Amino acid sequence: MTEDKTAAGPGFVHSVPTGASLTLKIEGIDIPLRIQSQVVGMIQDEYILITHPTPFATTKPKLFEGNRIIAQYQDKDFVYVFGVKILAFLVKPIRIVVLEYPDKILTRRIKTETGTAEG
Repeated sequence: MTEDKTAAGPGFVHSVPTGASLTLKIEGIDIPLRIQSQVVGMIQDEYILITHPTPFATTKPKLFEGNRIIAQYQDKDFVYVFGVKILAFLVKPIRIVVLEYPDKILTRRIKTETGTAEG
């Protein structure tokens, strides 16, 4: 069984951790494809910096200001999901995508089956 919670609103604090591996769904890419990226930095409540999503050839045409992304990452027994807009896509001096900071994040607890009997 899983439990869903949404965190949002005034006083909401959740830092998307630097180094987190993201699985992305980019608006306009409708083929079933595992799009990956990594968080390389952030300023709380302002923006998140991620590496250019792979595969590069498929994602590059859809990385423009205002396009929407749904991002997901796992941390221990939780999966976090949030939707944001692209603020900028930089190619020089490095390829980086700037995302708006999410105003809410869906949190889902993953329950694992241990196979241990209680008694």
